[in-house]
Amino acid sequence: MNVFKKMRHLLRSRIDTHPTVYLTLCRIRPKTRQITVSKDTEIVIEVFPRSANTFAVAAFTFAQQRPVKIARHLHAPAQVIEAVRRGIPCIVLIRKPRDAVLSLLVREPHISAEQALKDYIRFYRTVVPYRDKFVVGRFEEVTTDFGEVIRRVNARFGTNFKPFEHTDKNPRKVFQLWRKCIKMRMAFARLKRRLWAVPQPNEKCSKRKQK
Repeated sequence: MNVFKKMRHLLRSRIDTHPTVYLTLCRIRPKTRQITVSKDTEIVIEVFPRSANTFAVAAFTFAQQRPVKIARHLHAPAQVIEAVRRGIPCIVLIRKPRDAVLSLLVREPHISAEQALKDYIRFYRTVVPYRDKFVVGRFEEVTTDFGEVIRRVNARFGTNFKPFEHTDKNPRKVFQLWRKCIKMRMAFARLKRRLWAVPQPNEKCSKRKQK
């Protein structure tokens, strides 16, 4: 399994800077189709892994109090480049390299420290040329005053997204909302597996004929 994960990671690192190739594959794959930038995407929030992407997306959604089409969690420069090309508001989050890499190594032990650091450098080196086309959100700011990041998005892109209010209670509500969403997705995934496991009428007939 680790060999497969390493090979997949290596392949991804070769193509995730190329929107035409990488995003096409993401749109084909059911797991990533809904989080890949498209014509109806309202905002893109991207970042190197383990850098508050989940909190930022959940807090942004919580603040809007309505469904928002967010492209997110691909952790690929291609997503940022495509957002810039389409003129879609984009936030690129950033965490100190040591903290981000160490956190990633705990979650993805099949990745070496050297490879993780190379991935970090590749991500931000690739998006730097587009720096004036997106808003940067530092990890420390996102986790303490994300509303200010959203205000910068509004100022840059002329949008009217509601800023997240970083009160004592709101971050806790955000995590509760996100956990609820995860539970719903897991329940839906289990239901799909059960439905696939149930033999269809035609299958039953063919099995009887074989007997």
